[in-house]
Formats: sequence, C-alpha cells, structure tokens
Amino acid sequence: MIKSKFKRVTSLFLATLMCVTTFAGIGSTTAYAASGEKADVYMVDFPRDGDANYDGVWGHSNLTLKNGWHTGRSNFTNLKAIGSYSGNVAYCIEPGISLKVGQTMNKYDENYFNNLAANGVISGDEIRLFVGRILQYGYRGTISTSWRSQNEAAANSIAQAYATQLLIWETVIGERDANFNHVAASGCSNVKDVINAKHPLRNKIFSYYNSMVQSVQNHATIPSFCNKSSGSAKTIELEWNGSKYTTTLTDSNNVLSKYNFKASISGVSFSVNGNKLTVSMDTAPSKEFTITATKKNAVRRGVVVWSEGKHGQNSSVQDVVSYAQEVSDSINGFVKMKVSYGSCQIVKTSEDGKVDGINFTITGNGINQTVTTANGGKFQIDNLMPGIYTVTEQAYDKYEPQETHRVTVVAGQVAKVTFNNKLKRGDLQVVKSSEDNLVEGVKFHLYGTSLSDDAVDQYAVTDKNGVATFKDVLISGSEPYTLEEVDTAIRYVVPKNQTAPVKWKEVTTRNFNNILKKFTVTVTKSDAEKGEAQGNAKLSGAVYGIYKGETLVDKYVTDENGQFTTKEYVCDTDWTIREITPSEGYLLDKTIHEVGADPKLYEVEHNLTSNDVIEQVIKGNVAIIKHTDDGETKIETPEKGASFEIYLKSAGSYDAANKDERDTIVCDENGFGQTKDMPYGIYTVHQTSGWEGREMMDDFDVFISQNAQTYRYLINNRNFESFVNVVKVDAESGKSIPYAGAGFKIYDPQGNQVKMTFAVCSSVLFMKKKAKKSFIF
Repeated sequence: MIKSKFKRVTSLFLATLMCVTTFAGIGSTTAYAASGEKADVYMVDFPRDGDANYDGVWGHSNLTLKNGWHTGRSNFTNLKAIGSYSGNVAYCIEPGISLKVGQTMNKYDENYFNNLAANGVISGDEIRLFVGRILQYGYRGTISTSWRSQNEAAANSIAQAYATQLLIWETVIGERDANFNHVAASGCSNVKDVINAKHPLRNKIFSYYNSMVQSVQNHATIPSFCNKSSGSAKTIELEWNGSKYTTTLTDSNNVLSKYNFKASISGVSFSVNGNKLTVSMDTAPSKEFTITATKKNAVRRGVVVWSEGKHGQNSSVQDVVSYAQEVSDSINGFVKMKVSYGSCQIVKTSEDGKVDGINFTITGNGINQTVTTANGGKFQIDNLMPGIYTVTEQAYDKYEPQETHRVTVVAGQVAKVTFNNKLKRGDLQVVKSSEDNLVEGVKFHLYGTSLSDDAVDQYAVTDKNGVATFKDVLISGSEPYTLEEVDTAIRYVVPKNQTAPVKWKEVTTRNFNNILKKFTVTVTKSDAEKGEAQGNAKLSGAVYGIYKGETLVDKYVTDENGQFTTKEYVCDTDWTIREITPSEGYLLDKTIHEVGADPKLYEVEHNLTSNDVIEQVIKGNVAIIKHTDDGETKIETPEKGASFEIYLKSAGSYDAANKDERDTIVCDENGFGQTKDMPYGIYTVHQTSGWEGREMMDDFDVFISQNAQTYRYLINNRNFESFVNVVKVDAESGKSIPYAGAGFKIYDPQGNQVKMTFAVCSSVLFMKKKAKKSFIF
C-alpha cells in the first residue's frame, strides 16, 4: 500500500506528462491573445488505490509516432480536468510538452486554431472543426478520483474519455484525413498503440473509439454526388425531356433528407424522393451554375483552448481543450449543372467489346473536331449549333472499314449516332502427311494474340484427306500465330511448332509431316560369371533374332567382342531379342529380352539403345579311379594318395592356368578323386605322384563339352620291375673281388626279406626284375 500511495501522490502533485514530441510543421512558436479568464489544470492517473485491476497494464512503453512525435514511458492512463481534480474533462492538443499539476492557464476561443499549421494531412481549421465534432460525440462531463474500473459506470467514463483523447491526438498529429478516415503511420507507431493489449479497459476504449469515429464521419457525410469543395465539384448535364431541362441524382449515402439545396441562379427547382434528387429548369441557363447542399440544424461543440499563450514545440506548457456550448456547424456539399445548346452522342459498339479510346471526327457548321470514346464507348459533344453534321470513324486495321454517318442536332436535345465494328478475319488450312500415311483425326492448336489484342485459342482436326481448317480466325498482329500439333501419336516425332499469319479474306496454308521414331539396338553378350569368355568357350558366333511380337524379323551374329548392332527399325513396345544358336561353349539363353524401343522413351527420329545379355558357360568335371596292379584278372588295388593336376590345355601349364580353369585330385582310400566344375574346353590330366614302385600315368586330354557332365576315367599302373646287379669289391682298394659262391639276403625298407631267384657270374650277382623300391643287402 505504501507503494500505491506513493504513486498516487506522484501522479497528483509531481507528475509531468510527456506525450509526444511535436512535428516539424509546428516548429515555430506562436503567441495568442487571451480572453482574461484563467483556470488551473489538474491531472488524474488511473488506476487508483482500491482498483480491482490495479496490477493491470494501464500504461505503455516509449513510442515513436507520426511526423516525429514520440511518447515517454508511462504506467498509468492519464486524464485531465479544469479547475480541480473533479472538474470538467480537458484533452491534450499539444503532445510532447510538459504539464504540471495545478498549472494556471489562460482561456482562448477558437481563433487559436486560425494560425495552427497544417499537419501534412488537414489544415488547422479542419483540425478545429474535427475537435469540435469529436467533443460533440465524445465524453463531456467531470472526472473523479473515485473512479474504479470494477464499477461499470466508472469504467465506461474512463474508457469514453480516453477514447476521446485518442481521436483528438490522431487529428492533431495527422492520423485523420478530411473525411475522418484513419491515415496509418509508416515506419513508426500509431496513436492507438498507447493502449496496451493487456489494458484492462482496452475493449471498452475501442468500442467507444469506433462508435465515435462512425458518428464523426456520419456527422459530415454529404450526398454522394457532391464534393466538399465547390472548386472540385463535378458538373452534371441537364437534359431536355420534351418539356424542361432536368436530371435526377442518386445519393448512395442516403442523407438527402438532412440537407437543403440552393442554386447560384434563379429558376432552378428541387424535388427529393427517397435518395433521389431531381433538378429542373424550364429554360436553359446561359452558363454553368452551382448547387449548394447545406446540412439542416448541424451543430458541434464549441472548443475552449487553455494555454500559457504560446503554441509550438518551443512552448513550455502543454495546451489543452475543453468543450463549450453547441455551435452551428456549417457542413456543405457542392455540385455543378449546365445545359448545352445541342449535343451529339457517339455510341460505339464492337465485336471485341473494345469501345473506349476510339477516335471520331465530327464536321459541319463550322465544327471540325476529333473526339475519343470513353465510359463504355460513348462520347457526347455538347454546345453544338443545330444542323447536320458528318461523323467519321478513324480507320483501324483490325476492323472492317466503316461508312460515314450523317446526324441532325436539335437544340436542347442529344442526337445519337451508332457505329458497330466487325473484326477482320481470315482462314488457315493445315495439310497433314506422315510416313505411314495415317493422316485423319489429327488435332492442331492455333494460339496467339490477334491484331485486336484478343487471345486466339482454337483447335481443328484433319479430315480423311489430312486437311484441318481454321475458319473465320481473327487476323494476326505484328506477331504471327503459333500453330502446333496436339496429342501427336507416340510413334511419331513431335513436329516443331510453326508460325502462321492470318490475313483478311485470305487463306494461309501450313504443312505438317509426321516422322516415325526409329531405333537401332546394340546387343552385348557377356559371360554370366566373368564377363569375358571362360575356358575355350567363345562369345563370338552366337546367332540372335530380333522379333516383332512373335515374328522373327532378322538374324544377327555376335562378333569377336560378343556384340552386334542391328539396322534401324520403327519404335514399338513389342520388339525383343532372342538367342537362336549359342556360341561355342555356352548354353542357349532362353530369356526373351525386351529391346526398350517403346516410342514414349524417345523424342527424335533416330535413336540408339543397348541390351546386355549374359550367357552361362558349359561346365563339367573329371573323375578318376586309380588302381595299381599288373592287369591280370583279380581284385584291383586302389592307389590311395595318387595325385593329379588337371588344367586348361591352352594355358600351357597348371601354374599358368586361371584358378577357375584348373584343379588337383588326390585319390581317396577307394582310389577315387573328382575335380570341381570347370568351364568348356580341353584339359590336360597330369599325374604328379603315386605309390613308390608304381608307374606314372602319361598325360592325357579331356574335352569338357557337355554341361553338368562328369568325365570318368579308370586308370591302372602296374608295378615297376628291374634287375639288381650286386658287385663285391675290396673295401680298401675299391676293386672287384672275384669271389664265386657268396650269398646275399635282400630286405625291403620295412625289413621284410625279399624272396628271389638270381644268377651268378664271376663276382657279379644278377637278380631278376623286381618291383621298383629300395632294398637293403
């Protein structure tokens, strides 16, 4: 509560209100003569102690306003009173100048505003009138320090008074125009921004604000056909109806009943019926005259200014206004009238609807005048002497030539002459041809801008002879039309667009030819596993067929690179490649390969495509059963451990052969061994090891030529036999010792004695052939 009381004391006795800084338009200081009466100005801040919304956001931050005005930061909503804290409300009109509580001010009348500079939107006098009208519809009465926002009546009073202050500020700084419409600030804040979005009375303030805006605008609303300035009033033509000159004006603002009407000349009568004003004269006026509409019983509030005697940005004390008694408020509207001697009205109609901006020349009775139609193809020439006139339309390239018209002008009446223009047209013929001679039913599109600036967008379809005709086409301008074939069949190359001028009463011809899309395909045959040929197989020599549907059209043979390229065929979706005869060493590929010649994939005539086909090489293996016996009839002995190298013969050796084109076999306990599957070719079988004392198998060739085939071989190697020659020698001399009859025992490496027969010659022992092995004597 101490804080609250401190705020109140500050606001009542020490506060200085800084609203906004003055703009450049009132940079000078002007002094005025006071009436002699004085009064003190008091300020009251809201909220007050005990307000239920005391902690609400009643103030605003620093704001820069239009024309250089700016505000300081405030925590309160401030109102002013004259004479005491509960005196009649007063409103700031000099923002940005300080004002102390209890400041003594001099009283001034409305002449204060005579020297008030314009704010860039309205004049000082207009500011005076609007302030008086705002006071007429705004809050008038006393203010009270007992107002609390929880009290509905008090909240309404605060809101209405502050809404009144907002509108006076807007008027002073240039946010309201001559029609009291809001002129938004650019690049800065608007006056309304002083009301924070969280202000407890925001909705009420703006409800009063909007209501007052409407009331002030309605207050000064004049009939819609009038202007607030006589100098800018529009002129209305009185027309002869057979008995008098008259016109009827419609007021869309619906305020005729609030106005009296008076003419600047005599002999003018007025009749109001609803929102229509009828003006009549029995005789034509000699010159243009003005009608003034004056609002009936229009009043506003008088404005009292309280000032220290100076106005401007150098003034030391802020000026305020209060309301006085109602005063007359002069609200006028103006419209002018005239009557011509006679008139000629040219009425223009046209096929293309373009009727404004057309030149006509009227001649006769000393007149030679060129006029231009407007407002719907009309032009009225007034003040013409009665007589016969000739009206000629200026020639335009886009229209068919017009005849000259004669018209009789009667005094006080309007003679009417009508011209109707037809646009020039021509024809366009399209002749269609194609490689396959299908020319009927082809659509063409013609588009562009005609000489008359109308869009041309037409279609035509060829007949059985391949001719499409565009009839009665508007002639083209500086740019010829564009002609295009529409929905071209996918089998054709879309023909290029052509330009086509269309001339009046002529037939333009254009030719379009459809070219079929064509393709050649390059087929590349590759090994499915390696890409390149394996073993002795070849990628060359394969025979392929190119098929249209199920019909064989041509055959092609792959070259040394496994490729072939076809000749050119017409694109379609059912072209396929099929292998007829495989190349050496490969299985037949039964896959049906789509070529990819769908015409929708291509746009030009000659197209290249490619197909990669993979082939499976023929593979087989070699199986060996290895025995070691003398070949006699008996149970064979498996040669376990016998080993073989099998390799592609053309490689020259096992080591030189590719790893997929070679293998080794080591026979198991059954003498059996089998290679992996190896690609097509001739392979050499080379035995690398066997049992000791057994013969080795000579190299032999195996031709793997059938897929998944096992090539089996049963191999038998007999024991190797030889003679053993034993010579007895002297241990010291190394010479042979002739010693007949000596006996020897022979053992194999396992220590078994070998039984044999032998012959002795001198000191030499000859043994019969035995199996190849080592012996111990």
